[in-house]
Amino acid sequence: MKKSTIITSSILAVVIGAAGVLAAVITSTPPAPLANTQAPQALTEADEVQAVEEGTVVAPASTTEDLLLYLIEEEKLAHDVYTVLGETWGGNTFSNILGSETSHQDQVLNLLNSYGLTDPRSSEIGVFVNPDLQALYDQLIAQGMTSQAEAYKVGVLIEETDITDLTTAINSTSDATIVATLEKLRSASESHLAAFSKKL
Repeated sequence: MKKSTIITSSILAVVIGAAGVLAAVITSTPPAPLANTQAPQALTEADEVQAVEEGTVVAPASTTEDLLLYLIEEEKLAHDVYTVLGETWGGNTFSNILGSETSHQDQVLNLLNSYGLTDPRSSEIGVFVNPDLQALYDQLIAQGMTSQAEAYKVGVLIEETDITDLTTAINSTSDATIVATLEKLRSASESHLAAFSKKL
């Protein structure tokens, strides 16, 4: 037998053997599951508004005492966010509304005092006792720092959330003093909402 014939036969045997091994591996190994390559759907602005309307962003507490403790930190959240975004982007909108948010906190503080409740607010910007409000603050700051337009969208979302929460609070209490105070705050939030909306 010629040398070339021997080499060809050897190569053919190796190829056949390798094919057999590969076939055995293929038949004995189950197919890997297909990865889900579909990207998650991003929330649109309409989705965010719907979440606020449905009360799924942050739900305030149900008792009067817890409700007041929640609301004063919620007003602080607006104040702190507008402070940071106003310093970042400038303009009169944030600075004008900022003073109102300080007044709102004072009005809720009067209610806390009438119930003998301790003020939960931290003196530090962006620090909150309520973990949900802390998470919301962090999220809103991250969004608002991306652009001035996003900062104004954050203002819209904050005021829409305030209006929703204040309406829920008004409907959940029979205390005339609380109702009167919260109705003033809601009216102010509606004005703030209009101011931010004009910027978009």
